[in-house]
Amino acid sequence: MRAFLKVSIAMAIVGHVSIFAEGQPNFIIIYADDMGYGDLGCYGAEGYETPELDRMAKQGIRFTDFSTSSSVCTPSRAGLLTGRFAQRWGHDNKVYFPHSKGGMPPSEITIAELLKEKGYQTALIGKWHLGHRAKFLPTAQGFDLYYGIPYSNDMWQAPETPLADNIVFNEGMTRENYLEGGKKKYHNQVPLMAGTEVIEWPVDQATLTKRYTEKAQAFITVNKEQPFFLYLAHAMPHVPLYATEEFKGKTERGLYGDVIEELDWSVGQILNTLKKNGLDKNTLVIFTSDNGPYLGGKEHGGSSGPLRDGKFTAYEGGCRVPCIAWQPGTVPAGVECDVQTSTLDLFPTFAALADVAVPSDRPIDGLDIRSLLKGDFKNIPERDWYLYRGQAIRVGDWKYVYDKKRDQLFNLAEDVGEKKNLAKQYPEKTEALAKRLAEVQSELSGTK
Repeated sequence: MRAFLKVSIAMAIVGHVSIFAEGQPNFIIIYADDMGYGDLGCYGAEGYETPELDRMAKQGIRFTDFSTSSSVCTPSRAGLLTGRFAQRWGHDNKVYFPHSKGGMPPSEITIAELLKEKGYQTALIGKWHLGHRAKFLPTAQGFDLYYGIPYSNDMWQAPETPLADNIVFNEGMTRENYLEGGKKKYHNQVPLMAGTEVIEWPVDQATLTKRYTEKAQAFITVNKEQPFFLYLAHAMPHVPLYATEEFKGKTERGLYGDVIEELDWSVGQILNTLKKNGLDKNTLVIFTSDNGPYLGGKEHGGSSGPLRDGKFTAYEGGCRVPCIAWQPGTVPAGVECDVQTSTLDLFPTFAALADVAVPSDRPIDGLDIRSLLKGDFKNIPERDWYLYRGQAIRVGDWKYVYDKKRDQLFNLAEDVGEKKNLAKQYPEKTEALAKRLAEVQSELSGTK
């Protein structure tokens, strides 16, 4: 398995050996929605610019082999927050809808719940998508503050969700309209929630990125004297696309480029807020995406770069996403890391950094990657296997995909675009990985 870091010349000369800041570090996860591997300037994007994220990468670590736990929203977000594949609690790799009655079980332990044990203030600003009913909402899963839409921005309203007394109805809507419910009539018109109530319907999506950013800045400022965990889960660039007037029509790439540039602006605002409050050196910021691009969106969809396919698939374009880690003076600057890493790893890593024990009563699929974040290039964590959407498995650089009733085998070190099927050339390797995939599927379905 490949396991090395490309270190900047300046870093190599200095010999970076820093450790994480004393005391309790703050944590921020900025999660884009449907952003592809090739959608940032530092990952090869063209037609628009991402100067803030490119600068973040120059000041931190840019991961080139970082994957989500699934190529669709719900299981991906569950994996991020729990460090576990969602199949372990019976999820089927689909997404929840406004008519869905289920959600991630309250028995699952999130990063927020873990950090609450150490006195952290916690906030989710943005998309949840792990169940919109009261017992599944963020406020029941360790988050002190919740402000956002409960599922994807292309959905509709769930009429059973309580409305705030002072709810704002936009576009001539009324309480009666809301209670009618229904996808056909109110498609793409989603509610904005605060806590457990709807405070605006339908939310003005053109202002979401800006409003989420301002809410995040306020949370950081209010909690600057105590440890905090902020999960900023943007609605964009999931379709339908929206941007404020300030950003619309700015790029050669059209609305998609405009949306990405506004997300880039948002990241800059968050980092500047940390610096202004003297929190930059004690806050670990992770920027990544929930899955690969929605290629069906055509000009409204993103790019997988050199990777095969996108959202919904088990190929690299579905699960491998951009990821940047930033904490000046602690996370080494100018580093490119191609060690296989994952959103699953954030749960055990944050736990270790906050000095809180990982639950021992359940399997955790993520790895502690503190060594990488510290610039330790000798003690590199390696995983036994990695699952993609329940139908592909990776062991080292070898990846087996079972698609359309045919075996596919790829060597990602030599063929990251998964263009050359080696199944016939390496039948024993193919058979071994097919067997391992079946074993893992059985193991996951048998755990809770």
